[in-house]
Amino acid sequence: MKLVHFTLQEQFHFGMINDANEFIDLDTACRDYYGVNPVKGADPSRFRDMQAFFSGGADSVLLTKKIAEYIDRRRAAGWTPRAATGARYLFKAEEGVKLLAPVTKTQKVYCLAQNSKSHLAEQGKPTPPRPFAFCRYFNSLVGPSESLVLSSAATFPDVELELAAVIGQRGKHIPAERAMEHVAGYTLALDMGYRDLQYPPGGGVDWVMGKGFDATMAVGPWVVPKEEVGEPYPLQMELKVGGTARQRGDTGDYVFRIPEIIAHFSQGITFEPGDVISLGSLGGTPGFEFGKESRRLKPGDQIEASIERIGRLVMPVTAEAPPRPEAPGTSRPA
Repeated sequence: MKLVHFTLQEQFHFGMINDANEFIDLDTACRDYYGVNPVKGADPSRFRDMQAFFSGGADSVLLTKKIAEYIDRRRAAGWTPRAATGARYLFKAEEGVKLLAPVTKTQKVYCLAQNSKSHLAEQGKPTPPRPFAFCRYFNSLVGPSESLVLSSAATFPDVELELAAVIGQRGKHIPAERAMEHVAGYTLALDMGYRDLQYPPGGGVDWVMGKGFDATMAVGPWVVPKEEVGEPYPLQMELKVGGTARQRGDTGDYVFRIPEIIAHFSQGITFEPGDVISLGSLGGTPGFEFGKESRRLKPGDQIEASIERIGRLVMPVTAEAPPRPEAPGTSRPA
């Protein structure tokens, strides 16, 4: 099951991609399903977006499977899926579907740092005693139909592949043994940063400038429910740039796993449906993080990322458009 946000002719949809690579608007399909299979007290609006879907927990996953089976039965009988109102809910990629990031603007993105044994080894750092992370802002996120954008304000852009867990249930003070009850599913994350800004002259780490620029983190292309992924360790991971492998490994390399991470941060932070936890980078090629010229991203590069049982994410890299010059006769306010 591949859960997605997408647009068609500027209209937002939440839904899924089926085995035929068709896009189903689950909100409209659910209303049609209940029109034919009425259920007392049913809420047909539960599929308005990913966040609402996650709030429904396992019931949302079960209902989605029933809707998919319902569509297959009707199609087998020669029926074209249309709601009772005449509104379509089945679309094809060639119609101009645009995939969006499968997260919502109101939610939080946690990015784990120094959370794989191979990455710690190449940095020559000891294992940290507890998870630690920086947070991404929504301005930095892009979806699968967009590009990672290089800023002219920095000189050394680099990218990493990470497994990301998506929160499905609200909670605080969550014990590790209950933490997976709060996870809805998994997606891929491409964490692009600027090494020259992240590690400024004079020492220290600047997460905001190094990792907070516009269009520097891609999430997608979809969310796969945890029930379909199963045990997330180990899952094979691979990152290529321009066809050349930069990272290969598996999620078994992570130091802190999802239950520990959720338990740690939920001591003081309330997790909400739609929050994303990006588990951190694996190690890479020699000179992975510091000073290796071949790692510097450039406009025209294509990034290919894959994680076993979750999917593949392909992202182009483009240069940021230069600022528009001021019109003659205009001046900045004092």
